[in-house]
Amino acid sequence: MNRQIIVNNTYGEKRIAILEDRKLVELHVIHSDEGSCLSNIYSGVIRRVLPGMQSAFVEFGGTRTGFIHATDLRLDITYEEYQKNLESDDEEPAEHDETAPEQKNETRRPADITEYAKEGKRILVQVVKEPIGQKGAKLTTHISLAGRYCVLLPTITHIGISRKIDDRGKRDELKEFGQKVQKKGFGIILRTLAAETDIKTIEKEVVFLIKKWISIQNTFQKGKGTALIEPALDPMLNFVQNTAMDELSEIVVDNRNDEKTVRDYFAFYGENPDDKVKFYDLPYPIFEHYSIEPEVAKLIKKKIWLKSGGFLIVEQTEALTVIDVNTGKFVGKGDLESTVVKTNCEAAEEIAYHLRLRNLAGIIVVDFIDMHNQANKKKVIAKLEKELEKDSAKCTVFYFTRLGLIQITRKRTTESNISSLTEPCPYCSGNGIIRSRDTVTFQIFREIKKHVKLYGSKVLTVTAHPDTVFAIEQIYADELEKLKKELKISVNTQSDNSMHRESFTVDGK
Repeated sequence: MNRQIIVNNTYGEKRIAILEDRKLVELHVIHSDEGSCLSNIYSGVIRRVLPGMQSAFVEFGGTRTGFIHATDLRLDITYEEYQKNLESDDEEPAEHDETAPEQKNETRRPADITEYAKEGKRILVQVVKEPIGQKGAKLTTHISLAGRYCVLLPTITHIGISRKIDDRGKRDELKEFGQKVQKKGFGIILRTLAAETDIKTIEKEVVFLIKKWISIQNTFQKGKGTALIEPALDPMLNFVQNTAMDELSEIVVDNRNDEKTVRDYFAFYGENPDDKVKFYDLPYPIFEHYSIEPEVAKLIKKKIWLKSGGFLIVEQTEALTVIDVNTGKFVGKGDLESTVVKTNCEAAEEIAYHLRLRNLAGIIVVDFIDMHNQANKKKVIAKLEKELEKDSAKCTVFYFTRLGLIQITRKRTTESNISSLTEPCPYCSGNGIIRSRDTVTFQIFREIKKHVKLYGSKVLTVTAHPDTVFAIEQIYADELEKLKKELKISVNTQSDNSMHRESFTVDGK
């Protein structure tokens, strides 16, 4: 895989595009006025304790209070409990562990929020999930400090090794190193990239992360109230950090500060920045040069065409996303079942791609075209699961329901790209539809009748959008005449281009 990271920095907005084999696979947009708080570490103050929900609201400096569970406040938590609570919410299951644990979980009594949370108490918290929709940020007191080769867990003495490292000798070596770190009172997760370097380099990173943790604690102890203690790693560097050097072709930036930040990062790990880091200074905007801008424009479209001629319809709500698969123009060359299977397999590949590209998460329900053969259903499921393996976010696929629907859960930590790139339409208030011209016309007729009966008016003036006035005067002229005769009134109409299509006024004398 050939991965490129293209960074466009405009005053007030940073856009990060991830290209794999020159195809856009991820887009991340960060606005400076809002900023991303994910993984930031704050000094927070507990404002309200909810014993019934075993949770508390914490003021930490965000636009609204964050939410913390009792388990995230308990000091004697195990890594398994931490991981379970980290991934569990109303939208996705909590059964996945990216690391192979080296210690057994113990049965413990449920946490009691009143033992750990008191209103007004200052606590050190980290954001594990950004505010989404009406939900506040999800917080934890169990800080994790991520590096390129490991994640330091200052409050949980756990040793974890990435399941993707299958070399037994390397695993044993990493486990032995992890035990040394554990003896110092820290937990550690050895990431997949740890297999590509030596222990000395990992040790250097651990020392750096421990010093950072000590600095964080000192800053917290000296401070008062709510405050940002330690910002998360620049999102741009986060993608560099999660990419193997042999897979990273280049990182291209159009801002000198970003260039310096990336070069300093490479220098820390002893990598030559000249081989990977490039500064873009051509006349055309960087996203236009790499043909990314047209792809960004397609992100907000509901209809996604497949190569065969079929298409997907994507409908996103706050709670879930619904994807409908259609054969469209594709009629196939064989029997109906083979045509359907081919369309569904192509759709499965495109769905996995767009979940990642659009950052769709939570519950995703897919209505594939009906198939009768169980082997074909398993083929489509296998194709979908294989494509989702490319996604760094945790995804789970559930088998076809009785109604022929596939359910997918994808871990959510930030808003979708559709949410960050768009806002509700001021004309339709985000509904995507407005009342028809005919509906508004008949509503006006009812309003006329009500106005006459309430106020006894004999001459009425209707002011509305030109399209509605046309319907009243031309399409429903006969109906209006019948109404006027029945009520013994006269009706004048006035067009107003500035009026909303659904708006009108009825005035009488």
